[in-house]
Amino acid sequence: MATQPIPQQESLEQQLVQLVCERLLETQPGFDAESNLYDSGLDSMAIMHLLILIEEEFGVALPESELTRQNFSTVRSVAGLIRARTAPSAKG
Repeated sequence: MATQPIPQQESLEQQLVQLVCERLLETQPGFDAESNLYDSGLDSMAIMHLLILIEEEFGVALPESELTRQNFSTVRSVAGLIRARTAPSAKG
């Protein structure tokens, strides 16, 4: 589990882009937080791998109810999920 606090949204997006590019998908030049993850090759196995990476890097486990196509459409939407799960109201 991560021991560091979750970074701010923009930094979190940059970290997730780096994770996706280096450890998850073979992305095209110009891949960024708004790029479509499904168009870049995200499939069910890659989603499972991404969930593991998120838990390892940020200490956040996303609930099954959040695993929707819309929530995993871009790095920005995934970052939003992570931020929502770490907000003070989500911890109670």
